[in-house]
Amino acid sequence: MIDELRAQLGALVAELGARRASIVPAGAAAPPLTGGGVRTLPLGQGARLELELGPIGRSSDDVDQALELAVRALRQVARRGDGAWPALSVASASPVRIRDRVATYVSALASIQHARSALVTVRGVEVVAAPPPDASERARLPLLVKRLEAAARRANSSHGELTDPDVYAIGFWHRAALILFFVGDYPVDFVRHRARLVTRELAELLPDLEPEPTTPVAVQPPPR
Repeated sequence: MIDELRAQLGALVAELGARRASIVPAGAAAPPLTGGGVRTLPLGQGARLELELGPIGRSSDDVDQALELAVRALRQVARRGDGAWPALSVASASPVRIRDRVATYVSALASIQHARSALVTVRGVEVVAAPPPDASERARLPLLVKRLEAAARRANSSHGELTDPDVYAIGFWHRAALILFFVGDYPVDFVRHRARLVTRELAELLPDLEPEPTTPVAVQPPPR
């Protein structure tokens, strides 16, 4: 039964792009939140289905329908077992799905009028691009990143900004950059506003794409 319940929770997470889906038995503590809004529905016997939503918004109707169908499926599985609800949680920690979410935001920016390409770099390395920049644009990336970091230093800020005639770039997170290439004039204030909204979401996603440390954290021995 556990495997079937876990599969149902995983399907719900995948369908809605949620951070996690959990069965929380009566009296049990829910898993800690990771930054998303939470929706719940009762499962019976005091247990509840808890869904922590992700950064990609879905309509309330879509979420409600998915939750109702999930509750029905979970109850059917439980009826085939002993009827007791186990504490169970499935989280979306797949780098592939996270990269897809990043690409969704980047693609939305690339749809701005006269935008040719939008991409994200971290410490000078391209992470996601939609659509991919051409050879001449990609060749400009190292210099754009350096100029962005120099702009931050001049402004005595943690993040810089560039507003070239054909490029808008903004720094965020830990040496990450969101860069848009344009083929014509673009509304700087509008692009700045959209870019800042997107960087807030990307700052929550990019840590999950970072590789795990190769060495354990050094712990200072206690004094003798």
